[in-house]
Parts: sequence; structure tokens; C-alpha cells
Amino acid sequence: MKKYLIFAICALSIGSSYGQDFVKGGNYVTLGYGFDPYYRPLGNFGIGPVVATYERGITDILGIGRIGAGGGVSAAFYPGTYSNGLTYTGSRFSIMGRGTYHFEFDIPKMDVYAGAGFAVNIDKEPYYTYSWNYGFTNRVRFSHYAFAGIRYYFTDLFGVFAEVGHGHRAVTGGMVFAF
Repeated sequence: MKKYLIFAICALSIGSSYGQDFVKGGNYVTLGYGFDPYYRPLGNFGIGPVVATYERGITDILGIGRIGAGGGVSAAFYPGTYSNGLTYTGSRFSIMGRGTYHFEFDIPKMDVYAGAGFAVNIDKEPYYTYSWNYGFTNRVRFSHYAFAGIRYYFTDLFGVFAEVGHGHRAVTGGMVFAF
């Protein structure tokens, strides 16, 4: 009986938790997987990007929300085949900075936000010429992007997120951890 009582109390406390809204001084880590139609070497869709970001709440209520700042890293791989039958794998590694505005809609367990950022992309791109020369070229590029997203918290420390955007990734989704 005692075990059932403890289980019921734990279940009720987890179930009635409202999740952590975005707050000043809060730390948020996301791990996700995305779809990137903007970067397609030789027209091929790839694997990823796999994305990890960190964000910190830096203001109290400012207007109708709060401001956050952070950064992240991502990696994507693009397998393909040259017209002569040789296969390759291109890649893109990115280091990002981002700023966000989290709207204060007062909806329990939910965080709605929009933002903008910049990235340094390290691309390993395949190339070939009509004389059947092929290989890879490494390039460093800078890009900017805009995005909007939503987070839903199951507990004070764990939730899921989805983002849509333009310029770096089209769609990203995954887990968010707050601490």
C-alpha cells in the first residue's frame, strides 16, 4: 500500500507540473534533427543537420516577452554519386549564434519564440568537371537565418521543440532540457 501511495504522489506531482517558462537566468539546451533544403551539393538531399543549441534568458519581461541569447553547432552529411558512378559524401559543419524573443502568452507548459542568427559554415563540397576530374573543395561561408519555434514542456526540466525557418534550416525538431 505504501508503494502505491508514493507512486500516486509522484505521478500527480509530475502530471500537475506546469513546465518551465522561459525566464531570466534560465538555461536551455536543445538537441534536434533538421531538414536543410538550402544546401544541396550537386542537387542531393542529405542526412541532417543534427543540431545542438544552448540559450540563456537575459531579460525580464520586455514588452510582451523576454529576450534570450545563445549559440549552437550542427552537422549534416550529403551522400551522392557522380555521373561516372563514383560515390561521395559531402558535409557541412556550422557554428551558430542566435538571439530570440520569447512571447509571454501565459499558456502553461508552452514557450513560443522567434529569432534571428548567423552561422559560420565549413563545407566540404564535391565537384566534377566534364574532363572527369572530381574531388572536394573546402569552403568557409557565412550565413544568416530567421526562425520561429515552439517548446512544450512535460516537466520542469524536459520538453520537446519544433522550429521553422529560412536561411540555415527549414525545419528542426527534438528535445529541450531546462536547468
